[in-house]
Amino acid sequence: MVESSPTTRSYLILGVCVTLAVVLGYFLASPLESDSLGVILMVLAVLVTPLLLRWHHPLLVFSWNAPIFLSFLPGNMAAGTVMVFVSLFFTLLDRAMGRSAEYPRAPQITRSLAFFAVVVVVTAWLTGGVGIRALGGSSFGGRKYILLLTGIVAYFAISGQRIPRAKAQSYGALYFLSGFLVLIGIAGDLSGGGGGVLQSFFPESFMQEDEGPTGGVVRWSSINFVTIGLFCFLLMRYGVRGVLDVQRPWRGLLLVVTLGLTLLAGFRSVLVLYFVLFATLFYLERLYRTRLLPIILLGGLLTGAAILPFIRHFPLSVQRTLSFLPVEIDSVAQNSAAGSTEWRLQMWEELLPDVPKYLIKGKGYSVDPNDMFMVWQSGLRGYGKSFEFAQFNGDYHSGPFSVLIPFGLFGVAAFIWFCTASLRILYLNYRDGEEELRGLNRFLLALFITRLFFFVFIFGSISSDLIQFTGLVGLGVSLNHRKPARSAEGADVVTGSVALIRRRNPWLQAG
Repeated sequence: MVESSPTTRSYLILGVCVTLAVVLGYFLASPLESDSLGVILMVLAVLVTPLLLRWHHPLLVFSWNAPIFLSFLPGNMAAGTVMVFVSLFFTLLDRAMGRSAEYPRAPQITRSLAFFAVVVVVTAWLTGGVGIRALGGSSFGGRKYILLLTGIVAYFAISGQRIPRAKAQSYGALYFLSGFLVLIGIAGDLSGGGGGVLQSFFPESFMQEDEGPTGGVVRWSSINFVTIGLFCFLLMRYGVRGVLDVQRPWRGLLLVVTLGLTLLAGFRSVLVLYFVLFATLFYLERLYRTRLLPIILLGGLLTGAAILPFIRHFPLSVQRTLSFLPVEIDSVAQNSAAGSTEWRLQMWEELLPDVPKYLIKGKGYSVDPNDMFMVWQSGLRGYGKSFEFAQFNGDYHSGPFSVLIPFGLFGVAAFIWFCTASLRILYLNYRDGEEELRGLNRFLLALFITRLFFFVFIFGSISSDLIQFTGLVGLGVSLNHRKPARSAEGADVVTGSVALIRRRNPWLQAG
């Protein structure tokens, strides 16, 4: 048999590449047509497959909080949603081929999420099915089902691969700092070149948000992608004690800059999130027993005394962020903040009498588009209440309502089961895990507690927030794939006891 020479193989590869380039050039002449887009995506999928085989898990972690949206896909999917299924596919492929290590086990989380998935599917089946308008369905609401089920599947995708100890901090940076990608979209929007390719990945809706009947308060919602990521990264990497280290002042300076940008964004809830996370981590590090507690309290009082008297001279977005404090602010910022709070309270007050109807059989997410159009028009013409459209669409701006009304008590039980199991796993990782991961495990526990507090008492939507919960606990499971130290010691004690019994009972040695 004659072997092919290197020259023959080179010509063969060149011929395939030239043919592929010609085909791609033909379809790129009309890239927005469905046939052309399908061929282009298939070719790109083939080209990136070798990269995904090696890097799919790091890419999944990076895309988890990345503000990247694939507008050319149905439903304007987030890149993280796509990567969940891509990474899970390659994880299962590795497992089927016997190349993957033992799967990290957390049976209580697995069972709770499986039960939650059953509740979601049964509720969808009983309330009109999963209607996806972007795919030609006759009803709305399917997007929320997809997001919720993606959040469940995401846990298995991120926990299905073990993260090496040496790369733990790097994975944490990928998870939290990917929000900085929003700066690309902001730069494109401010420079006037935000259209085209940039807008296909960074939608304009994330650039700026305007509120008020006369556009009085401008809130930069996109800044929160940067500030939340940087705030979490600093506390994850250094902890409260490390951030406040006077010998490394740049850490504290970065934290101050983050808080300043948060004030400019104009969202009170984000400031509350920072405070709860900082306080929780402060407690878990047991710093309340040190002199840092009176120093922080005194520093906060002095800062407030120096700044608050001049608050009316600050931008309206800053005044709106600090509007929960007992200080006098501009009437425009005050009305914007008070109107947002009153809007929510009125909606929740109207929802309460309807809650008993959905205790057993939830309302689900299915919405008739004709009814939605009527509610929308009624609001535009001033006949309906300001919150009626959001209420009809299932956007209750409340975590408990977002679980109870769509899925009833079964959904509440599933969510409580999942949260309890997750908190237990994260706590055991923090208490019994390896010392080199102690800081990271402590931060994951603190952030999960903070997210849960925020979800229950401030703002939440289970369809979009579940993936944040599963991401944190999945990251913890993936990092702590070895047996905790105490469990290993307990196993040694049991093994030693059995050996001692065998030595003292010769008749057992024969067995």
